[in-house]
Amino acid sequence: MKYEMVYFDLDGTLLDFAKAERESIGAVLEEFGIPLSNDQIQTYVEINKKWWRFFSEGKASKERIVVARFEEFLSWLGHPEISPLDVSRRYLEKLSNCAYFLPGAEEFLMKMKALNVRMAALTNGVQSVQERRVKLLGLERFFEFMITSELAGKPKPDPAMFLLAASKSNVPLTRSVYVGDDPVVDYLAARNAGTDFVLLDLDSVHSDFDGRRVSSYEELFNLLICESIIS
Repeated sequence: MKYEMVYFDLDGTLLDFAKAERESIGAVLEEFGIPLSNDQIQTYVEINKKWWRFFSEGKASKERIVVARFEEFLSWLGHPEISPLDVSRRYLEKLSNCAYFLPGAEEFLMKMKALNVRMAALTNGVQSVQERRVKLLGLERFFEFMITSELAGKPKPDPAMFLLAASKSNVPLTRSVYVGDDPVVDYLAARNAGTDFVLLDLDSVHSDFDGRRVSSYEELFNLLICESIIS
């Protein structure tokens, strides 16, 4: 089967969200007079993952989680006097300006684009943040469009983003493939949409994944270039 359209998740797949997240939360809390240790930052990371999982499961809206994560974190830190809403707003501003490719990602995209492979991004991330980061990194060089859960109305693993993407690309989902780093949410989203999925496991932590899995951009390129229509 040859793919006419390749869709990508962004954070953790092409973009170094872990670096941007740690840099942003550390800088913002410093502004509020709270220097964070690495262990404290890791606690925030785990709290944030939990709330995004709630979002994916339909248990909380995006508007809720972007504030609730700081309500919980500030309470854990023992700083109830600081406004979670203020921290949230400042954090999103900071995060919007922290954009980094994962090592090798930009070169991979350049190789794909040189072969005229059609590509786009599908992400659960906050739209205003992702739009700014896309501009900073020049992702429009590679992608025809980006669809967020806000634009589609529902987050992954609901297939809404994929259905909207198919309408924009005019390529059936059966002739498309999705590349992501989450073996649960990304995989289920692709399965629910009826499109193929490739797990990009750069840290080789999901060796038990029962599906197509690659551990480098070189391996991903070799897989996709053999199955994509090259014009």
